[in-house]
Amino acid sequence: MFWKRNKDGQGPKLTGPRDISELVKKYLISNQMIDPETMPFLKALIKNRENNDKAYDIRIFDPADVEAREVKVQNYDTLTENPGLIIAEGWYDEAAKKTELTAKKVIPKMKFLTYNEILQQIEGLKDPGSSVFFYTNAGTGVGGPLGRGAALIKVNKPNPEKKQKKYTVFGVSIVDMKPTQREDKIFDSDKPVEIAKWVSDSHKARFC
Repeated sequence: MFWKRNKDGQGPKLTGPRDISELVKKYLISNQMIDPETMPFLKALIKNRENNDKAYDIRIFDPADVEAREVKVQNYDTLTENPGLIIAEGWYDEAAKKTELTAKKVIPKMKFLTYNEILQQIEGLKDPGSSVFFYTNAGTGVGGPLGRGAALIKVNKPNPEKKQKKYTVFGVSIVDMKPTQREDKIFDSDKPVEIAKWVSDSHKARFC
């Protein structure tokens, strides 16, 4: 049996990210490795197993997490150098209808906050420089459980030289469930209710 090789003739040919096969999806869901609601947003990297053109080694990852970490994923071997990106890995055989995977990291299941819960946390910010963040499915950031980072709300320090509003809302990317240092300003406001409404509109099920 033949199998594809790299251009240099060493090892199997490597391809870019692709959709996860239905065989692997069923395995991951039945073994409760990945939430079915998260599955549509994940991608796979595969390579042929030696001497078998129907069997593949496979790694599952989240493109949003990759983007947040600023890693360019080209093929299966990219994640050898970045093991923290691997959600699950193993092998599958389409012809034999067999698969075996191991979970490498857990994707936390989201507990969504209500508008009132979001408002309460914002109103609880008292000291200048204090902040709170909420995961979002839309915005300027990437990564995190909802795919588009988070909204970070920060209390501004008083500035006697110019009039400024109490809060600033930033878009941030998320890595390992925490905001990264880069903050993209979105808007200022004195009204917690205005901010809470804006946040709650994107603190919903992931769609990208």
